[in-house]
Amino acid sequence: RRIVQRVLMLNQTATSISAGVDVSDFRNCILSIAGSGSANLKVFVKGAIRRTDVTTTAPSFNIRASARDYRNNWDYLEVVDLEDGTAIDGDDGINLSGNVIRNFEVNLNAFDWLCVESTAIIVGTVSVVGSFVTNE
Repeated sequence: RRIVQRVLMLNQTATSISAGVDVSDFRNCILSIAGSGSANLKVFVKGAIRRTDVTTTAPSFNIRASARDYRNNWDYLEVVDLEDGTAIDGDDGINLSGNVIRNFEVNLNAFDWLCVESTAIIVGTVSVVGSFVTNE
């Protein structure tokens, strides 16, 4: 198997959207999300498939959900908390509170793009590292 790690966010203090990461060669993903001691925020995971008839670049993950269409077809992804196996609905996002490190599994299946968004930051910082794995 092949493992590639990428820093998606580093010490973000305000609403932020990571660059779209090409995950088309990977089957699984573990996201390690770390909050500072005073963190109080939310993290969303977004995914999209590649529309080769439209474009080969990442979609505009920062466009509001109401403005999405077939050319910009991302959606929020469900993640599984690896601490207790709880599935977290993609539309709900991950609540982060305090000095914690939480690990989540993202089933990439046939997705081509992935990004994370931090939002609702009341205080603190957040960092996100992704570990992308093939089944080879």
